[in-house]
Order: sequence, then structure tokens, then C-alpha cells
Amino acid sequence: MNVSSTLIASFAVLAMATPQLVFADEVRPGVTFAGTVEADGTPRAEMQKVIFDFAAAWTTCEPEYMTSSFHDDVIFSYPTTTVTGLDAMLADLDLFCNQATDTSFYFPEDAFYIDTETGRVAAEVQFRTFQRGNRQVVNDVWVATIVDGQGAILKEYLDGRVKDLQALGVLTLEEDPKMLTPWPPRTEEWETCFPIAKSAPVNSCPPT
Repeated sequence: MNVSSTLIASFAVLAMATPQLVFADEVRPGVTFAGTVEADGTPRAEMQKVIFDFAAAWTTCEPEYMTSSFHDDVIFSYPTTTVTGLDAMLADLDLFCNQATDTSFYFPEDAFYIDTETGRVAAEVQFRTFQRGNRQVVNDVWVATIVDGQGAILKEYLDGRVKDLQALGVLTLEEDPKMLTPWPPRTEEWETCFPIAKSAPVNSCPPT
């Protein structure tokens, strides 16, 4: 094997041993996407725009992103809450913005599942913020129904235990992975342990 072949082989081994960096472009303030943005003027781009605008509303706290991309009677739901109407959605945004800072979103390369025939779009996304005294990095899924270029329904599926386990040091705060998983990786201390995650209420109802 000559010197050139040896160097090539060495670089190949090094590349396999080194974590691959993910390069993502900013598509809105505080919103990055590692994939390819759909071509302007296409139905797919129209649907993708609604998702990017939804993310930007939370990073910038500018309501215009929601008012321009969602219907007045939009149904917005996430674990523990469902609100109907754009005004209620904006009130939810305002509540969040008064409690959180340093918010951003990351969409991996394979984030989008778009069906232009049904107007349905799903997106895998990583939500990052600082809230209630702790940094949160939570992998999330959004499913939306788009009617006439605006969001009519948006459902958010996230696991609220993630932020709690991150605060306890069980799960990592890994950002921008190539592939999102339902939970981020465990920390080194918890790598070989099974996390204890409460899935039932810890208080009595009605309160005593």
C-alpha cells in the first residue's frame, strides 16, 4: 500500500469514528432545517410554510406568524390542553412567552411527511427552551391539517416527562441529532440504568 492509499484509509477510519455534524439552515428566526425547503409556489411549500411559521411564533413571540398562517377557528391541542380559535391560541403563546426564554426549533433532514391530497402534514421537530429554571431539549411531533393555505388543526405530541428527566440528569440535552428519537439519549451516569419515570398522578383528586 503506498502513502496515498494509507492516508485515504486513515481518513476513512477517522470519518467513521467521528460523529457526523449536522448542518442546518435558518428558515425563520431561531428555526433551523437540515433538509431542503420546498420550491416556492408549490402546494408542498405552502404546507411547509405553515409549520415553519408556527415554530417562528414561539421563538420570536410575534403573533403575526400565527395570524397569517392559521384560520380564525383553528383547533390547537397538546398534552393536557386543547384550545379552539386563533385568539385562544395567541393567548397560549403569550402565556408561554412570559415564562420562557432562549427558545429555538430544529427540524432534521427527514422531518416532513406531506400529503397534498388530504392537506395533512406531519413534522418531527426538536423544541429547545429555558423554562421554570431549567434548560429543556424535547423531541416533538406536530400533525396539522391545512385548508386553503392556512392551518385548521394543529396537534402536538410531546412527552412531558422528558424535561423532568433532563432536570434530574437522567436524559441528555443533545441538540441537532441527525435522527430524532422519542426520548433523547440517557446521560453517562444513567446509561446502564432504567430511568424511573412516573406515569401516574402523584396527588389525590379531589384534593384533600
